[in-house]
Amino acid sequence: MAKKPKRSKSVSEWSSQLRSHALACRANVPLPKRDELSPAEDWQRRIVGSSLVNWLRKFGPRFLQERAVLSKLLEIDREPFIVFTSDIPGLVAASEILGANHERAGVLLEDEFDSLLRQVEDPNYCWHVHVWSVFRKVIAPTFEAEARTKYPIRDGTTYWQHSEGTMWAVNAGRGGDHLWRWNGQTPELLEEALTHWVA
Repeated sequence: MAKKPKRSKSVSEWSSQLRSHALACRANVPLPKRDELSPAEDWQRRIVGSSLVNWLRKFGPRFLQERAVLSKLLEIDREPFIVFTSDIPGLVAASEILGANHERAGVLLEDEFDSLLRQVEDPNYCWHVHVWSVFRKVIAPTFEAEARTKYPIRDGTTYWQHSEGTMWAVNAGRGGDHLWRWNGQTPELLEEALTHWVA
């Protein structure tokens, strides 16, 4: 019989469990140094880093303000913990930007966060906001089909699918997927929010 996830009683309890989980994850999968990344990964690190800084300065405060206004109605905490998920290059960027022990934010790989939620539930976003910015290892077939129709590419170049989004409550969030072209040396943004969604 599957073990039932624990239910936290406060933001501090939930974030403490996330921090312990994050420490164990980084012990198992340490982050590389910036100069150990490949040229493609380093570009992705820069792009995700820029995306995270943009969220912290521009989009995040708006989401958090909206959440605070509706917190009583939705029965969620006014000051949630922010969980940022990405891939390895994205976590390298996030660790540089947020530092190792940010008081209101933590960083995990996507599968590490999924694993945490199986142990410590918060399905109603009472204690956390989920923010992500990640380059997909496998491009979604429908996304690639639209990209090929609108922006055909030559041999030797590839598409990159960059997914960004925020969920701050049940059925409350937004995100999109940006289309990039990689020629082996530099990326080029072909279309911002080629696909997007609002919940």
